[in-house]
Amino acid sequence: MTTRSHQTPSEVAVVLNQRIIARESLDSSVPAAPKLKKRVKRFALDNELDHLAVGDIVSVALDEWLTARDF
Repeated sequence: MTTRSHQTPSEVAVVLNQRIIARESLDSSVPAAPKLKKRVKRFALDNELDHLAVGDIVSVALDEWLTARDF
């Protein structure tokens, strides 16, 4: 088994907070049942956020999920 280098949550935050970062498309349809779009919009409104970078939220969540599985 190869040892993989994982970024810590703080390292991920540093990358996401950079003004200009390389991005790649991660096209995916998600199930409608969790009502993610509606909940994200509600979160943004409740927290008075002008812009909520859904792609950044997804990247952090997916990174944490993969890291927890040693990938």
